[in-house]
Amino acid sequence: MEAGWSLKWLQREIVLSAAYGQSSKTDSGHISFDPENRLLSRMNRRRLGIEAWRDAILAATGRLDEPIGGSSIDPISPDEHRRTVYSRVSRLSLNPMLALFDFPDPNIHADHRVETTTPLQKLFVINSPFMVRQAQALVDFLTAKTDGADQSFIKKSYLVLYARPVSEAELRLGLEFLKGSNDAKVRRQEYAQVLLAANEMLFVD
Repeated sequence: MEAGWSLKWLQREIVLSAAYGQSSKTDSGHISFDPENRLLSRMNRRRLGIEAWRDAILAATGRLDEPIGGSSIDPISPDEHRRTVYSRVSRLSLNPMLALFDFPDPNIHADHRVETTTPLQKLFVINSPFMVRQAQALVDFLTAKTDGADQSFIKKSYLVLYARPVSEAELRLGLEFLKGSNDAKVRRQEYAQVLLAANEMLFVD
């Protein structure tokens, strides 16, 4: 009220607060005195919606088209790089990718989205042509920005995808995987697809 009922002022106060800027990482002390996080002792982990998740994948691979406006798209197409907000939404047949990741039924009112976790979602990130193409693009994108060594490839992957340095254990596992018996580029594509499919790509901590 003292700020003249300004919603901009209120939003600024919230997003600049200490509570809003907290990480979801916590310790046993926080869990013991605030198990349900009613006192906002930490941030709750937040799962990205399909639009933000698909856009994040395209951005990480360097393929996201940022121009605003234009015709609608088929978000499941491996060759479509525009933002997911431009997806075609049909009341008769909702796009399979949108439906799989909890896009609301366009025939009814939805005040919020229901979050589901199903085997079909993981099968999608493992087998879909869209994810395979993004893994290939990620390998090309990272290879162009590193010296070609597996170690630098892994380190750059974690910085680009997760915005953090790789741990020693993660680096060791990655190097062991990339030393497999099949083609080196195929191994990198499989490794990149695993990183794209990980929960760390889907959740905000």
